Amino acid sequence: MKNNQLYTWLWLSMFFFTGCESFLDQKPDQTLVIPQTLDDFQALLDAEPRSMNSTSKMGFIASDEAVFSNALLNLMTLEERGAYFWEKDIYAPDDAGVDWSFSYRKIFYANVVLEGIRDFSPQSVEEGKRARELEAAAKFYRAMGHFSVAQQFAHAYNPNQSKQEGIPIRKDADINASSPKVNLKEVYVFILEDLTDDIEALPLFPEIATRPSRWAAEALLSRIYLSIQDYEKAFEHSGKALKIKNKLLDYNDLDKSLRYKFARFHEEVIHYDKMYSGRFTIHNQLWVNPELYKLYDSLDLRKTVFFSTSPIKNRFYLAGKYTGDANLFTGLATDEVLLDHAESAVRLGYDQIAVEDLTYLLAKRYLNGNIASLEGLSGDSLLRKVLEERRKELVFRGIRWLDLRRLNQNMEFGVTIDRGENNSEAVLLPNSEGYVFPIPPRELNLNEQF
Repeated sequence: MKNNQLYTWLWLSMFFFTGCESFLDQKPDQTLVIPQTLDDFQALLDAEPRSMNSTSKMGFIASDEAVFSNALLNLMTLEERGAYFWEKDIYAPDDAGVDWSFSYRKIFYANVVLEGIRDFSPQSVEEGKRARELEAAAKFYRAMGHFSVAQQFAHAYNPNQSKQEGIPIRKDADINASSPKVNLKEVYVFILEDLTDDIEALPLFPEIATRPSRWAAEALLSRIYLSIQDYEKAFEHSGKALKIKNKLLDYNDLDKSLRYKFARFHEEVIHYDKMYSGRFTIHNQLWVNPELYKLYDSLDLRKTVFFSTSPIKNRFYLAGKYTGDANLFTGLATDEVLLDHAESAVRLGYDQIAVEDLTYLLAKRYLNGNIASLEGLSGDSLLRKVLEERRKELVFRGIRWLDLRRLNQNMEFGVTIDRGENNSEAVLLPNSEGYVFPIPPRELNLNEQF
């Protein structure tokens, strides 16, 4: 292994592997351990508590899905409160920023694996096949990390602008390497190459839902292409993901009496991720935006499956979470892919396909036999219906932030958010600077190129 990678791994060992779940826990001196075997590399990619299967929270906090009480806000970090009110100064001095540092940590882990595999010499055909799979899996995580940073710390991608400022791309695990910002288009080219270069090396389905697969890669490509408004590619890749498997839960069959109505790895889960947690995650004064709650009619099972009443009048909690526990699900699931497919279809003029997608979804979400007719919907009216169902279906998953950023570029669909519920005059206008979070001070102090 190269000297710079050795140094990197020593640094990684000292700072990241102090838990109980990794292969290093069985070693007497963690700082002397270097990942060398395929099992070592798999252990790195399986490090769920170390953020490999956790994703950003600031976009969710800043969006229009939830209302945080002032009492709850007083318990939250400076970074979280600042994100909620779209402030410019949201960090304590020398703060590394959770969304920034954890996303780049995921990229760092992926790069350690990629560099290790480059130096690995397979001793059999089977080892070579597994090494390729691990390489493709590491690129999947690296793509997820860069995409998350781009959605929080760069402007929304505009296909009509060629010189948007991007984020740093980190292609290796050398912590001393310079990482200047690059053009946003270049960022997305790199992300998409990571996901497509060796997609066939991934298994069609994962052994467990926390690991990448071809199904997950196609679903992630669908999400990314939708976010950059390449609707032909979003339609293509959502279609490929649905061709692999297109199975929805029927909410008529759920046990409504259960506290957690969804199993952790149920059949809609393509790739499991959860949001970085905070005081807000389980607090009893994190409420659903009343305007969002009003979108559900009495025959819509999501109204009772997703939400529960709070002791405070006209306040509701999110109860049904695809994690199957108290955490917020931010992974990839069939319902999101189906809605990607429907939106892309209507934007490309394939109205009948969009109607079929919506009909299939709503039949599984409404009381049996009670879905409203979609007859007569086409063009703009059909698009508005698809977008409304995206908002109702993908609630509290972090997707709303991505949707707001791209939809705001068309003022017909632009949304103005205010914090009047908190007796605040804070307002987030479409396409404003509030849609780009500031880079944390620790990164600014370490990188003079920003």
